[in-house]
Amino acid sequence: MPAIPLMVQTAAGKQPLATGIIYTHEHLWLDLSTTDDLHGKLDQFDLIVEEIGELKSLGVSAIMELTCLGMGRDVARLHEIQLATGVQILPATGYYHHGFHPASLADWSVDQIDAVLTRELTVGIDGTTVCPMILGEIGGSGPPLYEDEVKVFRAVARVAQKFPVVVTTHAHLGRGGREELNLLLQGGVAPERILIGHQDLCPSLEEVLFIAQQGAYVGIDTVGKARYASDQRRAAYVKALVEAGLADRVLLSCDISRNPYLRKRGGQGYAYLIRVFLPMLLAEGIAASTISQMLEENPRHFLMAANALQMHRGLS
Repeated sequence: MPAIPLMVQTAAGKQPLATGIIYTHEHLWLDLSTTDDLHGKLDQFDLIVEEIGELKSLGVSAIMELTCLGMGRDVARLHEIQLATGVQILPATGYYHHGFHPASLADWSVDQIDAVLTRELTVGIDGTTVCPMILGEIGGSGPPLYEDEVKVFRAVARVAQKFPVVVTTHAHLGRGGREELNLLLQGGVAPERILIGHQDLCPSLEEVLFIAQQGAYVGIDTVGKARYASDQRRAAYVKALVEAGLADRVLLSCDISRNPYLRKRGGQGYAYLIRVFLPMLLAEGIAASTISQMLEENPRHFLMAANALQMHRGLS
């Protein structure tokens, strides 16, 4: 009997997940510009399409696009990029960290945040009928987390109990991941449905190992951002996770989040992960089959965790 295809919500609607490499923490269209940071945008359509087309040629089949509410999300643009490149783009919903919350969220209850996210998952996002299967990147500024961030995490955990979704987080500069994980676990979210982001920036390798040991995924997902950490350290973290028997908890990505990160704007570009970082992992003695697991099998299993809830509850 042929295997049942894994259905995912893309910017072009529900589709079977294609076979190949999956980037698990990216942005393809974003606006985090402020009066203090006028260049916090990612909006060079032609350059983005060119780079994602290159990823397609390198074996990338899908991208988890984690631009959520308050980050300038534009699912119509994501749809255009998907059609132009043939790479499946999986959009998300949620709230980023405190600095980008709407002012009104300070007065909202957990119930009210739940209602907003529920509407996005059932009616659609950005005026479309696209209903995400990803809650992310749910932002934390900790430790400690702001009170409003705690409310969002509690609402996200509640929503995740009702819908077939996975949860991805933003642990600011790699910190506060354990608190984020605890809030989600206390809210009843199974660890295999949780990805704690930016753990390559966490100053404590022991903390990263702890999170993975609980069964959650850890994001080594700012690859190429030398301003925050060296790729040598990132490779060392991956090696340590592999040696601890936790290779199946590792997810890889670049977190391209502004125009200057694009290659023709002087940055590393989306393909840096494949062209530069993967050879570094091989040089560390990590087997090619293990690297393939992190790029293909682990992301697929993570997304399957959402579908497991769907099949359990008989949802369509």
